[in-house]
Parts: sequence; C-alpha cells; structure tokens
Amino acid sequence: MIEEVATVSALYDGGVEVVCFSKSACGQCKQNSQCGTGIVSKALPGRDHRFIIATDLPLTINQQVRIGIPEHSLIGSALLVYLLPLLLLLGGALLASAGFGMGDGGTLAGAAVGGFIGFVLASRWAKGNNRLQTEPVIISSILSVTNID
Repeated sequence: MIEEVATVSALYDGGVEVVCFSKSACGQCKQNSQCGTGIVSKALPGRDHRFIIATDLPLTINQQVRIGIPEHSLIGSALLVYLLPLLLLLGGALLASAGFGMGDGGTLAGAAVGGFIGFVLASRWAKGNNRLQTEPVIISSILSVTNID
C-alpha cells in the first residue's frame, strides 16, 4: 500500500474531502543551487490534491488521516497508460516498415497510428475496468496532539 498523510478539509454525509500536498524530491541534494531542475522546483509552488473518500469514521475538519492506494493498482494503471501505447506505437512502426516495405514517412505514420490506437484502447479499458482500484482509502486517523499546560 502506498501511503500519504492528508488533512480533512470538508465533511459530507458518508464521506470526507481530504487534501494532500505534493512535495518535490528535487532540491534535497547538495547540488540544488546549481541544478536547473532544483531551481525550477523552488520557483513553482507545490500542488494540492483533493479527494472525496467514502468513510464512516468520526473525523473532524483539519484532522490528519493516513490515506493509501494499493500498489498493484498503481502498477497496473501505469502499465496500462504507458506500456500499451508504447508497444502499439512500436508495433505500428514495425508493421509499416517491415510488413508493407514503406519508407521513413510510412514508418512514422505507422508509429503515429499505433500510438493513437494504444491511447484510445488504454483510455477505454481504464474506464471500463473496475478491477483497478485507483481511489484512495482512509487507512487510519492520526490523533491530534494538544498542548496541556
């Protein structure tokens, strides 16, 4: 399970809205002042990600919770979105080049058609595939610490 800490931002009947902020890993090394990527990551603000999660836990606004996404779901989604179009792109290029004996222009056209078909198939399969649970779930609530003086 891939986990992240999120903050409850709104309460709904049967669910909550949580927000978590993405932090760039860049800028943590000693080269961050000389690296172009480190400079860009400092200039751009972090993004917040909002999710509505069904739960019946008694949570309050601004309470922190631990959310998670199953690893197999993330890996399956990545394979579907990246690998399928890439394989069909390469297959289209090989088919146009070797199968039909086309030149470089035909190979590029075959690659473009194969890649487009791969993206369309990945999109349709992802929409109709209920086996991949990509929605986060609340694993646990984090107890808030109060100052006792």
